[in-house]
Amino acid sequence: MTLYETMFIIHPERGGVVKDYIERFKKVVEDQGGSVAHLEEWGLRDMAYRIEKQGKGYYTLLQYQSEARAVNELERTMRLTDGVLRYLTTRVDETVEAAPEPAKETPAVVKKSEEEAKADPQS
Repeated sequence: MTLYETMFIIHPERGGVVKDYIERFKKVVEDQGGSVAHLEEWGLRDMAYRIEKQGKGYYTLLQYQSEARAVNELERTMRLTDGVLRYLTTRVDETVEAAPEPAKETPAVVKKSEEEAKADPQS
């Protein structure tokens, strides 16, 4: 079986039934012989651009191991579900380890780089 990730965005007015959508999509994967490896609910977030006149949506990331037929069935179910604004499925390369968290700059580093920029105005 192959590892897949599906990110989907639920309409903001359907926020009360997000859990129902997640359970429905998990059931589709499991009915096709797959297994859900990880689930992340990102919650209500701003979108980069409007979709169906909406600027916000409930984001959810679903990672699962399955055959390709489960992906096809999951995407078909999402296409037919009114509350799903967008979805994207990608196959995860299992040989690549998870990317490390990006390092956050401390205020001292930011301040130091600002002082260097002021000292050398030609760069």
